[in-house]
Amino acid sequence: MRSYLGYTLLAISSLLLAACGDSGKPAEPVTGTPVPVSTTFTVSVDAPDGMVLAANQGFSLISPAYANAVKHLTEQNFAAVWLDDKGKIFESIDITRLEAKGDGNYVLDAGTRARINAVLLVDLDGVPEYTLGESLPSGLLMTPLATERLAISLESSLTYYALAQRVVADESWGVFTDVFESGAQGAVALALEDINKIAIDIRDTLFPKIGIQGLTLKDLMSLTIVQTMTEGRLERFFTEQSAVAANVLAILNDGYWEISASEGNQGKAIFADTTSYDGNETTISEFSWDKSGSEDITLTEVFTYFSNSTSFGSDDIRSQVLTNQGIWLGLFDYLKVEFATDKTALLTDAALNINDESGMTLEARVYALSGKKMHDFLSSKENHYLTRYIEDEMTFGDGASGFYFTWRPEKETYLLCDNTNDKDTCRAYPYLTPDAGFTSLDDIKTPLFNVGITIDQVNGFKLSDNIVAEFIGDDFFTVRYWSRIAANEWTIQDTGVWAPTTVSGKPVIRFDVPDVIKQLADDYAFNGRNLFLIEDRGFVNIGEVLLERAEFNTSGFDNDAKAQIFAAATRDNLPPFAECAFGDTDLANEGLFLNAVTECGGDERFTNQSVGDLTDKTLVQISEEGEITAHILRSDNSWEHYRHTLRETGSRAWSFTEQGYLKLIGNTNIEDEFDYWALTSYEYQQNLLAIKVFSQQGQQAQITSLMAREYAPGSLAACLDGDSGWDQTTATPVVKESLANYNSQVQLCKQIWFGRNPIFTEALLVGQSGDDRDDKALSFASDNQPGSARYLKLSDTFQGEFFDGAYIDESGCGFNIAIRWKIEEDGTLYYESVDESYPMNERIQITDTDGLKLAIKAFNHQGRWQTDESLNYGSNEGEIWSDIVTLVDASSVPNVVPTEPPPPVEEETPPEGETPPAEGETPPPEGETPPAEGETPPAEEEPAGPPAGTILNDGEVCAFDVTEEQTP
Repeated sequence: MRSYLGYTLLAISSLLLAACGDSGKPAEPVTGTPVPVSTTFTVSVDAPDGMVLAANQGFSLISPAYANAVKHLTEQNFAAVWLDDKGKIFESIDITRLEAKGDGNYVLDAGTRARINAVLLVDLDGVPEYTLGESLPSGLLMTPLATERLAISLESSLTYYALAQRVVADESWGVFTDVFESGAQGAVALALEDINKIAIDIRDTLFPKIGIQGLTLKDLMSLTIVQTMTEGRLERFFTEQSAVAANVLAILNDGYWEISASEGNQGKAIFADTTSYDGNETTISEFSWDKSGSEDITLTEVFTYFSNSTSFGSDDIRSQVLTNQGIWLGLFDYLKVEFATDKTALLTDAALNINDESGMTLEARVYALSGKKMHDFLSSKENHYLTRYIEDEMTFGDGASGFYFTWRPEKETYLLCDNTNDKDTCRAYPYLTPDAGFTSLDDIKTPLFNVGITIDQVNGFKLSDNIVAEFIGDDFFTVRYWSRIAANEWTIQDTGVWAPTTVSGKPVIRFDVPDVIKQLADDYAFNGRNLFLIEDRGFVNIGEVLLERAEFNTSGFDNDAKAQIFAAATRDNLPPFAECAFGDTDLANEGLFLNAVTECGGDERFTNQSVGDLTDKTLVQISEEGEITAHILRSDNSWEHYRHTLRETGSRAWSFTEQGYLKLIGNTNIEDEFDYWALTSYEYQQNLLAIKVFSQQGQQAQITSLMAREYAPGSLAACLDGDSGWDQTTATPVVKESLANYNSQVQLCKQIWFGRNPIFTEALLVGQSGDDRDDKALSFASDNQPGSARYLKLSDTFQGEFFDGAYIDESGCGFNIAIRWKIEEDGTLYYESVDESYPMNERIQITDTDGLKLAIKAFNHQGRWQTDESLNYGSNEGEIWSDIVTLVDASSVPNVVPTEPPPPVEEETPPEGETPPAEGETPPPEGETPPAEGETPPAEEEPAGPPAGTILNDGEVCAFDVTEEQTP
């Protein structure tokens, strides 16, 4: 267990900033009436805009920042209470004065000194209500009055509320019992430091998974994910603090594991690194799994470091340390053991040796994990992503152990990022001119007479996205820390001091960031609060100071725990692919959208690579009514929209956001109307995407869900299975097929995904009823050559049960057959010829679509096959065939005039003296001699069938186009 009393001096000491706290005064009693005392506290109150507006029954669409200062509070919004040894409220604390500074900061006098069990409560929309003898109420912002400068935030409130709930459940303060009972001010400060560390973990792991806009704090505290993650993080903390001393040498001999994960627009990965030491050599083996498609988690060894043989180059430098000689020495971030005993070990970077005296001492404690939830011990910013692959209630088995490591620098150490080769990672950039870094330490200092009044006049630099540090050249070496309290509003949140000094012959400026500033910083880049500025390679750079013997803690797992974690982690534990309607609403905001994406998501998201792979592909959607729409992202960041296979006009643009959303702007002239698409799941066998959509249209926003299928260009293919084939010589099907077989084959070929069934609809074929300008015709890919194209032209002229239309074919002698057509209940396009002299009918069904074209399978029955006794076709027999069709404007179809057969030859009058042939007798051809009397004339040849090109789709050249060549 951590002994807070033992570290009091460490907590209140700092190189430059004095922290005052007198533990010699008598502590307030645990129960009963507190000793009269008053302390002035300065408190900043921050809450997300959406939550503030929800508390006031307002509505917010999109928050410009995560948390803004709450400036409207009055004395009635505050209360303070004491908690007893079982976590229950036993007494109110008087607030005798409250002054609002107008920038989210409040100064108040309260009847207590700094205590872990003295709690400040804030109700954003009224008077905090609580009941003596009961536990703390939910729905309030809160923080322990454990230091005179406090920050109340969403994360601090969730963390302390979860702590108080645990104390009530355990009827004990557990690892905080000593500080609760003693009230020693240094121990109280350390306890608050631990609570704030947990709060930052909660912020970094929980908040990316939830949205807060439109939710009251009470609603948020009731969410299962909030309760599970806060309780789990506290369970890990209590377990680690209760761990017992471990044999360091034995741990190093067996090896320990550190598990981490990454998720972002670059992709997703899981890492597991093991460090071991055999008494002579340190070995660090790195394993990883990079998510790729549907492949399950399998760790692959990617690199192994051997301290006695592995060499590194300049490209491997990750950070730098300032040596005693004033040289920046590159570090490789691989630690090697210099020596180890049962109680401690000394490790140095691979670039150093023991004589550099820049190593880290290591101590370890161990705790049993058997029976504990895996999720609770994978709850850091570095590894919580792994929990989505592990069942919620999965626990460790026998033999699994966790380690709690304590690291201490051998001496005061100055660390800087790798700024070689003109890298700008740790440069200090002026807030006002962020493209030109400071080049001199003197440039950092602002003369007292030139101090900025507003942020636009400040000569400072950003410590984080929402914190600017301003160094003033006055007699007090003042640092002013500006924080952003709204979208474009900044205030001086706190002050500190800076000190010029020389380290290893180099001038530096040292400063310690106030704890409240570290709490409020959105993306604080350092581990600790002790920082420095130095000129190096032509620019001012920001680095971190590791104080001698200062503590840093990390966690690890033994071999059994690691094996059990990865035995339990599998993509099979992700939600099955489906369209997820969670969070769909017509009253949406971006926070609720994040909630919906989190709830619906597995381990899929859009990444730079996947978005790049989507360009020029078609994303097809099919509605319940059969409406077919499609999107195509183009590489120039434009996108196209298709409805019923036809492209819609307009100027559209898309982009890829830092949150992993596709942003689609439907009209580049109205950029505040857009859609966000978030990928929540992907089905790899059918290339299906499940997507949550946030649509912003003016002052209205909604969340919906969609499912789309991905098609590569040219990938749509007709399903030829079961087709009859065609005998060109006889103009008949190779195989006679039945209508029943056709219907069965259609079902085998149809691409129906999650109820999305591509079918013919009247809207698809003729658009608006009564408007012939949007009528369509089917153009068949198999007969789409110039001069030989085939069309099924459809109109919305309605007669009886049918619409009018025409079957038009440019090939052969040409066809222009009047038809009547209709859509049957199952989405089949049925048509039949009107002219009884050419009886035929056909059924066509869509089997697939890429949103631009339609794959079809048809069943054709021609009357001539039924009347021809040699073919013996029944009324439900015919040809099964397949094709790709494109919808074109009916008005673009050529008006084919069929080639008519030549007129019959007129009988010639025989010359005088010749006897005309008898009735029914065929005269001999010209030039031939008729048979002599008594001779039998030759038998006449039977006709070869209908003239070529006069049977629909016979593929022959029209017989009537053949003319004899004239001889000159």
